[in-house]
Amino acid sequence: SIRRQRQMCIRDCPIVVIPSLASNDAPTSAVAVLYSNEGVFAGAEFFPQNPALVIVDTEIIAQSSPRYLAAGIGDAMATWYEARVCIDNPNGRSTVGARPTLAATAISEICARTLMSEGVEALQAVRDNKITPALENVVEANTLLSGIGFESGGLAVAHAVANNLTMVPRVHDQYLHGEMVALGTMIQLVMEDGKEAEKVARFFAKAGLPMCLAQVSMSVKDPEIDALLNQVLGNPSVRNMPFEVTREGLVKAVSD
Repeated sequence: SIRRQRQMCIRDCPIVVIPSLASNDAPTSAVAVLYSNEGVFAGAEFFPQNPALVIVDTEIIAQSSPRYLAAGIGDAMATWYEARVCIDNPNGRSTVGARPTLAATAISEICARTLMSEGVEALQAVRDNKITPALENVVEANTLLSGIGFESGGLAVAHAVANNLTMVPRVHDQYLHGEMVALGTMIQLVMEDGKEAEKVARFFAKAGLPMCLAQVSMSVKDPEIDALLNQVLGNPSVRNMPFEVTREGLVKAVSD
């Protein structure tokens, strides 16, 4: 439990994490996302140190549902696009309030490149219950590269959208974190200039990841949209964007 991990950190005990899925980048991070009993995003807990060791058995991953690996890809793909805007914006900050590091930015970029080049092949390996070099590389990208990248590189619109999508019950009941992040990434890319949005959308389509509101059981006409947009606009990570994130800009992005 989070409480138990906090107690161990206070006692300076090293933590070993052995995830059975590669569905997100949490295992390597010192940041634990908190949710309410209803599944709604409720903030984050920052531990004094990262896990001392993270062990992922790809044989277990190869036996899991491809949907979990795809969700991890969605979560990890955002790492580069969020880190990029954070380092390009002189006012951009990492999750701990520091300037993003060059190392984290470089790791974030190779994370995205790995996913783009080997993600579809890795998903097929899981469908076939086989361990392949592509699966090994994508598991590393989902777990390690993305974990380091987001923590020291920073977050932006992608995670602001994803975290607040949890306020809609039918979304948090049916969709995984990485699937919500994938949608948030598309919204962020459309808000920027759209140059990479098509490339990422094509990849997400092959990976089975959401690219529009309809793919997470929502539409711009839903009564929850206004509250969702308000929460996104109030999220501190949107200030890492190199321009002001406005309601009009968000509405246009989610409508495209």
